[in-house]
Parts: sequence; C-alpha cells; structure tokens
Amino acid sequence: MALSYPVFFIAYAVSLVVGLFVAIVLAVGWKDVFWRKAFASLRYNAVYIMLLVAFPVLIRVQDIAVEALSSSGNNTREIVYTNWIFSLSGGVIRVIQDRLDYRILVDFFNAVYVWLFMFFLCYVPALFVTVDDRVSLRRYSIAMTVNYIILIAFYAVFPVSVSGSHPGAGVTPLLYTDTYWGRMVTGIDPLDNDFPSAHVSIMVITILTCHYSGERWRKVYIFAVASTALVVFAVLYLGIHWPADVFSGFLAAIFAFAVATSERVQMTIDRYVRTANRRLFGV
Repeated sequence: MALSYPVFFIAYAVSLVVGLFVAIVLAVGWKDVFWRKAFASLRYNAVYIMLLVAFPVLIRVQDIAVEALSSSGNNTREIVYTNWIFSLSGGVIRVIQDRLDYRILVDFFNAVYVWLFMFFLCYVPALFVTVDDRVSLRRYSIAMTVNYIILIAFYAVFPVSVSGSHPGAGVTPLLYTDTYWGRMVTGIDPLDNDFPSAHVSIMVITILTCHYSGERWRKVYIFAVASTALVVFAVLYLGIHWPADVFSGFLAAIFAFAVATSERVQMTIDRYVRTANRRLFGV
C-alpha cells in the first residue's frame, strides 16, 4: 500500500532527524558529546546560525516577489538566458538519461537530491555547534553568506529554467514527474533559480570547510566528497541543472570560501556578529 503524501513527508522529516543524530554521534563519539556544552555553543553562535537560516528564507521571499511582479519582459529574459545556457553543452543531459534509464536510479538520485543535500545543510553547522568548533562554524557561515549573496544576485537578474523544462533539449524532468520528492521541491522552488547551482555550491563549501579544518574532520570531508559527486550527478541526471550551472556553482563556492578564509574579513564580520549576539542573547 502506497504511503500518502503527509505520511511520506513525516517519514522524511523523522529520518532526517534520526540521520543527523546518528551521524553526529558517529563523528564525535557518544562519550564526547556534552549536551550542556552544545547548548551553550548554540547560544554563543546563535547569530551565525540565524544567518544560515535567514538567507534561504530571503531567497524564497525574493521568489514570491518576482512571481508577483512578473511580466512578459521577465519571461523573455528567462527564455533567452535558458537558451544560451542550453547552447553550452546542454545536450549532455539527454545522453546521460538515455544511457541510464532505470527506475531504481531515478528513485535513488531523487533521494540524493532532496534528502542527502538537506542532511548536509543541517549536519555541518549542527556538528560544529555540538563540539563548539567556533573557528570552523565562523568560516562556514561567512562562506555560506557570501555564497547566498551571489546566488540571490544571479537569481534576480539572470533567471534560468530547469533543464527538464526546455522544449528543445529532449530532457525528461525525472524529479518532477508525479513523485512525492518532486512535490516537496516544487512546493518551494519556482524552477527558474538554476544558475549557479545552489546544491553544488553549498556542497563544495562543505568540502572546503572540512578540508581546511584539518585532520579533525577528515572522515566528514571524505563523506562530503562522495556525497558531492552524487549530488552533482543527480542535478544533471534528474533534469534539474545544466552543466554550466554546475560549473558556476563550483566557482561561486570557491570564491565564497576564499573570501571567508581572509582573516580580515572574518574578524570584521565576527566583530559585528559578537555585538549582535551579546545584545540579543547576552553572550
């Protein structure tokens, strides 16, 4: 008997929470998880966490505003930009889909795109907070903030549709073809925020942060590298992103992380964050 969508969504949410808890325990060790210390760290780093939450919300607000104010001019720009992105090796996606036309692969990569990505989006800051790794969390949050600023700018002025919606590409929108995974995505995604790929840029920032933090997060780094490879393939195979979107996602992540590793940038932003944190939470 097939699950109803509400039951499916609850199962998704529960599995995500359980997965996060298990992954943190495996990475840190049960004996080294001190919950009181973790809550104190959460309070101390609350503004950084708020930044990580605020920008995705801001992107959604931007999508709603653009949709409400959309005009024929906006639609024309979207068509022109999407055609241009398609001309940059867009036909590769159809070849991939033709060679790997298996239902089990579609289901697997749907889960990769929706579940695994969301897992990493929550896991990395939760891990840093749990062990009170303030340096890594600061670097990650600043890199993500710069990345989101880049994404918001491009999404506002350079709308590009998902590859599965292009009439001349011959790409099947595998994620969006009557699946609960697709329903979860289309409920919040206008399907024209393609360039650069946020999935790719966020995963690459995760890799760079863990690598830059040294041996402590080596296992997480290896896991993130393998997961990023799956996410990159998923966004192409499922008819979501164009190759150019993926490439630009890598560039956005590298630039954002380079900015975040600047000691001057870190200290400047941290000074404002610490002031805000003291005023809001007394820490």
